[in-house]
Amino acid sequence: MKTFTSFLRRWQWAALSALLLIAAVSYYLPQRLSDFSAAVEREEEDEDRRDRPDLALLQEINRTRDPATGTVPRERLLVARHRADELLARQASQRASTGTLASATWTEKGPSNVAGRIRAILIDPADASGNTVWVGSVAGGLWKSTNATTATPTWVSVDGFMANLAITSLAYDPTNPDIMYMGTGEGFYNADAVRGLGIWKSTDHGATWSQLASTAPPTSSDFYRVQRLAVQQGTGYVFAATRTGLFRSKDKGATWAAVLQPAGIRMADVKISANGTIFVGAGIFQTGGIYRSTDNGDTWTNLNTLAGSGLPTTGYSRIELACAPSDANRVYAIVTTTADVLMNIYMSKDGGATWGTIRKPGGSSADFTSGQGWYALAIGVSPTSPNTLYVGGLDLWITNNADAAQTSNPNSGATWTQTSIWSTAKTNTNYVHADHHAIAWVPATTGTATKAFFVSDGGVAYSSNANATAPTYGQRNNGLNITQFYAVAVHPSDVNYFLAGAQDNGTQRYTTAGGQVTTEATGGDGAFCFIDQNEPQFQFTAYVYAQYRRSSTGGAAGSYTNLNISAANGQFINPSDYDSRSNTLYGGWSVDRFFRLTNATTAAATAATNVLLATGAGMVTHVTVSPNNQDRLFVGTEPDFAGGTSTQGHLYRVDNAASATPIVTLLYTAPAGLSVSSVAVETGNDAHLLLTMSNFSATEAKVLETTEGTNTGSATVAAATWTKRQGDLPDMPVRWAVFDPTNNKRALLATELGIWSTDDLSATSPAWKPSSTGLANVRVDMLRIRASDQQVVAATHGRGLFVSDVLKDQPLPVELTSFTGKVAEAGVALRWQTASEKNALRFDVERAAKDQAFQPLAKVAAAGTSTIAHNYAYTDATTGSGLYYYRLRQVDIDGTVSYSPVVTVQVTPTSAPLLTGAYPNPFGNELTLQLREPVRGDILVTLTDMQGRTVYSHKTQSTSRQVPVAVPATVAAGSYVLTVRAEGQKATRRVMHR
Repeated sequence: MKTFTSFLRRWQWAALSALLLIAAVSYYLPQRLSDFSAAVEREEEDEDRRDRPDLALLQEINRTRDPATGTVPRERLLVARHRADELLARQASQRASTGTLASATWTEKGPSNVAGRIRAILIDPADASGNTVWVGSVAGGLWKSTNATTATPTWVSVDGFMANLAITSLAYDPTNPDIMYMGTGEGFYNADAVRGLGIWKSTDHGATWSQLASTAPPTSSDFYRVQRLAVQQGTGYVFAATRTGLFRSKDKGATWAAVLQPAGIRMADVKISANGTIFVGAGIFQTGGIYRSTDNGDTWTNLNTLAGSGLPTTGYSRIELACAPSDANRVYAIVTTTADVLMNIYMSKDGGATWGTIRKPGGSSADFTSGQGWYALAIGVSPTSPNTLYVGGLDLWITNNADAAQTSNPNSGATWTQTSIWSTAKTNTNYVHADHHAIAWVPATTGTATKAFFVSDGGVAYSSNANATAPTYGQRNNGLNITQFYAVAVHPSDVNYFLAGAQDNGTQRYTTAGGQVTTEATGGDGAFCFIDQNEPQFQFTAYVYAQYRRSSTGGAAGSYTNLNISAANGQFINPSDYDSRSNTLYGGWSVDRFFRLTNATTAAATAATNVLLATGAGMVTHVTVSPNNQDRLFVGTEPDFAGGTSTQGHLYRVDNAASATPIVTLLYTAPAGLSVSSVAVETGNDAHLLLTMSNFSATEAKVLETTEGTNTGSATVAAATWTKRQGDLPDMPVRWAVFDPTNNKRALLATELGIWSTDDLSATSPAWKPSSTGLANVRVDMLRIRASDQQVVAATHGRGLFVSDVLKDQPLPVELTSFTGKVAEAGVALRWQTASEKNALRFDVERAAKDQAFQPLAKVAAAGTSTIAHNYAYTDATTGSGLYYYRLRQVDIDGTVSYSPVVTVQVTPTSAPLLTGAYPNPFGNELTLQLREPVRGDILVTLTDMQGRTVYSHKTQSTSRQVPVAVPATVAAGSYVLTVRAEGQKATRRVMHR
């Protein structure tokens, strides 16, 4: 294959070449993309194509690895996060400041109807209904829903920092379900140098999480990639299958010991049967085997080597396991070949001693994995029937008679039904996104289990009749915003209109007020996108490499035509920019070269595809069209990692870029191994530039500034001098920079950990502060500013789009003289005062926890029109400990809305109210108390009537924040005062008994 050969030639580097070859070959085997060039030609029909995580990842490695170590040290993000927390805590103790970029607040725009890859799912053991579900995204963090079975569930991000973690596994401790574990580091495909950050643990039923120091990189390299976690019933022992072996903790994660570590064999899976027997699937791109332990992990047997076991002894690779909850002796294994196609599905009915094969889904010659068993493979057994079995690869299949005997008749044995079709219309009840990673049945307390969840590259799907031969599915992605955007384009006048290119989710089109629900403009992997700022009916999206699409009718789905310049040249996600003045599209091409597409809005568009930037320039990583001068580009590069002559990144200015003889001037040469990620150009002044680098590096600057961007020079001698402006910015990749268009001393940075800003670039050491209130501490790939209203749009790689009006002059329509918040006995006391008001309807009080979006708390009526001072108050009694942000959304009678400055309040464990909630209210036979945090010792609950008489008193203990209280039927309906006492504290609340 020409494309395959070109891919290897461009990207191969010594440390990864062997693995890259294995995975690249296996990836081209699937029937869906058996010929990449042909697939490109039919892209218009194939709108839901599989993503290319291997290629996207390899590009990401090049951009971010520390040249000093050759690795991507993601553990440094923890240091950066601690720095952000420190700055936010300091800000919390200071008076709210206006007019600073650090006060930026962000509003989430979704999409609410598009999700991304999920490998980990956990049905909450405390909710028998199956409504409470936890999922871990590989790029969007940890999420929880308490109504996951409903058609439009509500998903809540647990911790924004976790969006920087590749979450691969979730497990709870059966001996204490309030203890949960989370494994990180996605390691099933090749070249996975983006490491995890070990194992994380929660002791309060998932409310808060902390990294287990015993697994933290770089202290322990054994936990860089945690494939699967399992916790044993009875003992509480934790088992972790990682790329270096199987590890066991007997003390709930404090310490670990390797219990299964065959030389060089990687562990892919670990499952525990109902009687405590442990099974391990070993081998990733290698022959490992199924291992079993019946003594809590002290000794192990390789079942493949047992005489007469029925298991294969050669030619196999990845193994995925499942143990039947209703039969401790029933075990299943999906086994793939070394060519990553299905070998067989094996079943044991005697606890792993002997195994037999099950008839394959679709027949003996079929392969439900579609040749990508190395990447997407799932199996799940009904909790009530050991013979009801799901398998997932490309699509889902089910059998209800898994143990049916096979004979010489090829149609005998298990009866399989394909229950999902990835290519059907998304509105059909048999649609589920392709590439399955996990199946989770909801345990049934009585009768037959019928409910199950399925996670894939497209998020979460659910079936309420999962045990049927023709189950119906529904997507459960409402609000599960884990979309991985690379780029965003803003409409020049329609403030509700955006285009955004996403990994594996095409280019999404925002058209409605408030955003959230999007439509797909074009399919496949989405990349850079543009809207002509003079003629917005012309819109451009991109697929991988130098393949683009154009709409001349406003961007509606189906209106795009192909501008496929090359399916091999350019980067996988190809850096590009568009000049609305000359209608010219520019982008990366091959080593040392770029392309230009002139007359891009017309049928006469012509591409010059081999324009020399400079010998030794490297690969293009960034293109910026000058906002001030037509036909001028600023082009950033990275070293040629394929072993070419360039070992350094550069920044060039290209004048007369659309002409046959462009003039190239070298402006900067980066230290060896560093990649230029962006250059910001001051509006009105091409001499003033801000340059950023995307690598981790403990020694080199990430941000540099020059005022000599228009100096003359040559393609080989740098014309500009640069000043380091990194200041106190933590060591993390910086991906994009923008100047404040109204103040060239101020700048915003898109980083691996949210958005950071400075109000004074001219300082010798600029002070950088996190500016991510309302936006998770997630990787941000791009920032755009709409010229008409100065709104800033952030494209995050894992949490969708966010917008901010920090650059707008937005005083409240009322004259707000003060807005404060402080911790009081009853909660956080908010107070604000107005000097005058005009046509003011109300104040909406909104709150955001750290790393979360703002949510409404209460509505407080305003004074209407008044020229005298008015005082307002609201107490938030629902906080736990942590950092909180508050703002006022002031609404006028005519519907006009504006926002106040943000007030930051730090609630410590000792200052938070003991009782943060009591529900339902009114209550029936049971009232649930929600405490600030789990407490030790007795909890005394009292109900007192309106005459002060105690009608009910109860003493209990709980290790959870949620404390159920059974109220006797003898308590009459009416109003009561609820009093809760624990740990020397008291809290009261008015409740109603029905």
